[in-house]
Amino acid sequence: MEDARAETVALLSDCFTRDVLSVEDFERRVGLAHEAATIAELGRAIDGLETGGALARREGSAASGVHAKGSAAPVEVRAADRAVAVFGEVKRTGEWVPARTNTLVSVMGSIVIDLREARLGPGRTTLSVVAVLGAVELVVPPGMHVHSGGSTVLGTFEQSVRSSVPAAPGEPFVQVEGCSILGEVSIETRRPGESKREAKRRRRSEKRERKRLARGR
Repeated sequence: MEDARAETVALLSDCFTRDVLSVEDFERRVGLAHEAATIAELGRAIDGLETGGALARREGSAASGVHAKGSAAPVEVRAADRAVAVFGEVKRTGEWVPARTNTLVSVMGSIVIDLREARLGPGRTTLSVVAVLGAVELVVPPGMHVHSGGSTVLGTFEQSVRSSVPAAPGEPFVQVEGCSILGEVSIETRRPGESKREAKRRRRSEKRERKRLARGR
């Protein structure tokens, strides 16, 4: 619940900085978010934001967990796919349809899987990752459900995504599993068109805003 509350406040902060919300409406909604005891009550803090502009429609909300790009039809989704980078680089970006099961192997190479504009099939999309002295980076949009579990040997398997609300039956979600051996596996949320540096700057700004609001309560 606390993760969902923090994500909701972050969304409201972004709407405020983009002039989607007035000062009064922003403070009212943040108050509702802090007072909410259930997900349903938390949803009242973002009620009506869909009519406030494309921002809320595109990015969805922490309370609803909606992926704005929607789902691919089952007939469009391949059963399996693989990406192998050995002393090289592989990228999957733009609007594309991931397979139901995806095997990613990086051996002293780099793999970037960008799902911000991807159309997932209904239900689970699995990413099986192996990074040996290499790197695998997964980029997802806000609101996408991501479950991960991996092991490491002198490496990293890091997730900055927090899926606080479970996916509804049939709703797309991503399952990441695998291992990192002297390598790096990272899962990060970024908005469409947002660079890694811009995402870090935005998160720092949102963190400062949450602290300011907490002090003002």
